[in-house]
Amino acid sequence: MSISIRDNRNPSPNTQECYTVNIFGNQINTIVTHTPSVVTHFISNILYKYRNSTNIIVGLDIEWRPSFSRIQNPPAIIQLCIDNKCLIFQFIYAPYMPQSLADFLNNPDFMFVGVGIDGDVRKLDSFYDLNVYNAFDVRPLAVEKYGLSGLINAGMKTMADVVLDMEIDKPREITLSRWDDFYLSYQQNISFGI
Repeated sequence: MSISIRDNRNPSPNTQECYTVNIFGNQINTIVTHTPSVVTHFISNILYKYRNSTNIIVGLDIEWRPSFSRIQNPPAIIQLCIDNKCLIFQFIYAPYMPQSLADFLNNPDFMFVGVGIDGDVRKLDSFYDLNVYNAFDVRPLAVEKYGLSGLINAGMKTMADVVLDMEIDKPREITLSRWDDFYLSYQQNISFGI
């Protein structure tokens, strides 16, 4: 597996961490932050770049501290990826929810896609009153394109293998790790680029 991560020079170490995740030759510039103004800046750049476009695809995923009871933990982080840029926003350490994020998720010009995204959308609404206007689960499309009915319940690993022909490894210890930690591990940050 050809996946690596490197620290980038960071102009604002108190408000964000910056990484480049290399996945099979694709460079993903990643920002990890709990600061609402960093989120607003990231979103403002996207809105400016795509100001005359519609149906822009944005990858969306959330993670939360695993719960082994019926009580669910709130999402700890949201990941937004577009082009070769990803933002990881740590909800649980933010002083407040930026209005720019709520407006962005509710913008009909953007299509937020993911694997099993419906559950993520419900959690965002339930815990943070964030509504995703246009969410799309990629699995039904993969079933249609590849004629493999088993993809309807596939996870990210299987989807990457079948659709992108990329063999990825997301070990259980990463999937079940402490996503509510203030400092995410390199392995956690790598998993977001996938």
